Amino acid sequence: MILTELNQALKLYVDDIREPKGRGWVIARSYDEAIHELSTKNYDVLSLDHDIASYRDDGREMTGYDIALWLAERKNDGGHVPSEIYIHSANPVGEKNIQSVINRYLK
Repeated sequence: MILTELNQALKLYVDDIREPKGRGWVIARSYDEAIHELSTKNYDVLSLDHDIASYRDDGREMTGYDIALWLAERKNDGGHVPSEIYIHSANPVGEKNIQSVINRYLK
């Protein structure tokens, strides 16, 4: 795990409504905010919600599952992915889908 100057893990919490428990989290409220953060900083820890109220112009919903897929592509291309990924979704089907990407491509 890479640590920041203050010996703290760099942590990203992706959720459109809830607040993270504990301190030190950067919060992304949408798919685009999360991708921007993950593209510009090497986060150590990521906590994902599935339903994040993000929509494309064509109406397609972008979810935590889409973020997990983006991370899988990034890892495949040799890019950095967080070493710890958690799911805090209340959507059991969405949680299962995200977990399957993590298990197959991100471990």
